[in-house]
Amino acid sequence: MYLFLVRHFNDIDHITPVAWKMKTDGYPVAVYCMNPRYDIANDYRLEFIKKKGVVVDYLYTAYRQGDPFYKFLQWLMNKSVGIQASVRANNRGPAYISSKVFEQPAMIAGKLAYKLMRKMYYHTGWARSILKQTAARVVCFDYVMPRLYVVDAFLKAAKEMSVPTVALPHGIQLYTNEVTKPKSTDTRRFTKFNRFDYIIAPNQLRKEILIKSGVAGEKITVLGSARYCSEWLEQNNKIVPKVMDNNGSSSEKLKVVLMSSKPQCSMDVARMINTFGILADLDEIEACIKPHTRIGGSRDIFENIQLPNVSHVLTAELCEWADVMLVVGSSVITEALMRGKPALYLKYLHANTTLPEEMGACWIIHNEAELKGALLSLHTDKTQVPYEEKNIVRFISEIVHGGAASSDVLEEYKKFIVSCASNA
Repeated sequence: MYLFLVRHFNDIDHITPVAWKMKTDGYPVAVYCMNPRYDIANDYRLEFIKKKGVVVDYLYTAYRQGDPFYKFLQWLMNKSVGIQASVRANNRGPAYISSKVFEQPAMIAGKLAYKLMRKMYYHTGWARSILKQTAARVVCFDYVMPRLYVVDAFLKAAKEMSVPTVALPHGIQLYTNEVTKPKSTDTRRFTKFNRFDYIIAPNQLRKEILIKSGVAGEKITVLGSARYCSEWLEQNNKIVPKVMDNNGSSSEKLKVVLMSSKPQCSMDVARMINTFGILADLDEIEACIKPHTRIGGSRDIFENIQLPNVSHVLTAELCEWADVMLVVGSSVITEALMRGKPALYLKYLHANTTLPEEMGACWIIHNEAELKGALLSLHTDKTQVPYEEKNIVRFISEIVHGGAASSDVLEEYKKFIVSCASNA
């Protein structure tokens, strides 16, 4: 069995295509969620591969303990998750009021239950028994810190049993400057990556950064992006749930989506908020904003703003709906360019540098006046952009194919993971 241990929306985005490819080609695959608070039942990608025959479950449900105290803790954790889900699903009425009252106590109880379960039950022996029961050939993670969830237990068990561990990308390295956020340090990167036997990097830039951090170069293989390869984009477009109401959109207006980056990535928050107002005031456009999925404690920035917040809409659908994508550091610029959509890079909103900027594969916007002018120009003619097709081709080759322009990305991922098992 080839095991994939996931935790969040982002890593599932990048790992699902690989699990799908391996299952399609006849390999036994299981995807287990390490995050008890993530709703796997409502994840369309996991549901898709589950229908294809991939084993999909919570790790703690699939391999639960018979101890009565364990059952109580799991009940408490599940109850906590249920109450929090009820708050998210309802925004008014008795169900909302009832669940809202218990939300904070439930969150605290759930976290405490999980901590106790990790301390008492989710140890190396437990992980070892799972690897034995599944006859694990390889264990794949995303770029996750070993101290999180039960990663450490599985890394130790896999090492003891000579089962290879592989770290798969949960995003794309676009930032080219050394420090993009306070946590971007060589020490942190070394701690995160060094314990994995193999690391797949989406591009050469990521590999170079890891080597500089002290990770052995022979551990790292550049294979491109599974999430953005054309094979998965085509498949994903067929299965992504559609919720946008195109009937309410004006055909005369330019449809614009701003994909925000995380504020901690050297963002100028004041200018970003000012940009919301500029977009809202332009009569020629219909604009909305999607905050980063890992926005964390900065969600209040997006409250009471003049633009519709489309956090509930999946990025793939937004790319299809939009005429123009506005980006800062988001990797969604890759999908926009592959779909032939104009991509405006709002350089003035952060202090970083990026690959699409350096490769000339986007419309670089230096200030608010340039943004307004660019959007009005695109309203007149959506085909006129100041960057060349050859630069887009070069960017896609580097980002999607890892520098090998015509590589079969998912095939290469599959071959690499299978070879890890063969070499063990």
